Amino acid sequence: MLYAILAPQLCQNPQKIDLNSMVTIYQNYGDEPKDIFLPLPEDLACEFYALEMDSYTADIDCFETLLPRQGSFLELGCGTGRIASRLAGPGRFIVGIDISFPMLQLATQGRQPSKNSVSYLCMDMVHLAFSVKFDAILIPYNTLNLLGSEDKIITCLNCCKNSLRSGGSLQLQIFIPTEDFIQQKKTFQFQIFNRPKGGKIIKEILKQYDPESLSVHIEERYRVRPGQLGAANEDWNSCYTIAGFSAEHWFSIFSAAGFVATNFHGDYFGSPYHKSTSSCLVTTLTLQ
Repeated sequence: MLYAILAPQLCQNPQKIDLNSMVTIYQNYGDEPKDIFLPLPEDLACEFYALEMDSYTADIDCFETLLPRQGSFLELGCGTGRIASRLAGPGRFIVGIDISFPMLQLATQGRQPSKNSVSYLCMDMVHLAFSVKFDAILIPYNTLNLLGSEDKIITCLNCCKNSLRSGGSLQLQIFIPTEDFIQQKKTFQFQIFNRPKGGKIIKEILKQYDPESLSVHIEERYRVRPGQLGAANEDWNSCYTIAGFSAEHWFSIFSAAGFVATNFHGDYFGSPYHKSTSSCLVTTLTLQ
């Protein structure tokens, strides 16, 4: 009997798959070599991020309603400019910062509606250095979780406090481990993307909750399958750790940094936050 491991989506149209280019066929499971993943280079990380996220707009629609129609705004962790470029426009000026220069290079090549409405800077979010103040600050898509420790998060929030005008707001989206995830401690997800120049990328996301450090260890694996005869497969991974605090813990952090939550929801569509099922916390913070 022959064995082959294929992602479920690929198996839906077997007549379209060239098995010789997509997978290696083994006589039994014992013959399969151990997976070897190389560290994901930053240029590929940017390409894969753009491929996965460029079409995502739910958070953009949400922030569109939360931000004033006019003013100056700051986005922390702007990446490829996906959000900033779409929120900017007449009456709105947005500064996007990111610590990744390759990400910012993609941002400057992309979608900005006007040269005068968006500006991108390479800057660390725990060391903000602005002489001006902003009407609102955005920290979207789990970016604050990436700081990992409570000390770094409070440092970042203090920087935000010093960069906000009186009456300004801080708009956040945070990852919160659900009760089920905390009990299971491990999860596995995967997605499949078509690469613009041909072939597919199979992304696997492995998450493991650490109850002692209140953190989540994440491994993202990218299996690049060119789908062309003679083209070599590639296997890359990226490993990192994010803060895995409860909602109550986050609110105590906000308070310690001098902020109060004026509203919060369990998604970008205004659904109530539920501790057992909501892995997302969308909240507006104002100065105490």
